[in-house]
Amino acid sequence: MITETKVSEQVKIIKADLDNPKHAADIVNIVDLFAKDPMGQDEPLSEEVRVDMIAEMKKIPTTMTYMAYHEEKVLGIVTCFIGYSTFTASKTFKIHDVAVHPDARGMGVGTKLLDAVHDEAEKMGCSKITLEVREDNPAQNLYEREGFEYGEPKWWFMTKELES
Repeated sequence: MITETKVSEQVKIIKADLDNPKHAADIVNIVDLFAKDPMGQDEPLSEEVRVDMIAEMKKIPTTMTYMAYHEEKVLGIVTCFIGYSTFTASKTFKIHDVAVHPDARGMGVGTKLLDAVHDEAEKMGCSKITLEVREDNPAQNLYEREGFEYGEPKWWFMTKELES
């Protein structure tokens, strides 16, 4: 594994090509690691999700995934979607997943991924970048360092599960 002092110079951030079999497999594997984490769902992805994930992502035209690599090893991903704000009449950049390999946490990988997202959102003319985070997720410290705020009044993310 790489050392923390070498991350800045050795980690490369790329935009994933969902048609690239290595990128696709790496995305599924990192999301599965995240799913197994207490901050995910505390259990692995189902085989059905592992098989269908990339094909389903391809159906959403605004899907963008950024990947952090050290040599050939994927260290993390950020999956985003373009949204729209009626209040600003402009595009928004919605971060859906930030997942860093457990062996690479605390080494600056998440920062590099979020910096890449920030640069892309600015190039696209987005008015803001949003993300949702559990209240017990230690990654909040990273998000706050990167300039994310809770807003006033505080916003809550709500979910309604649907039958498939």
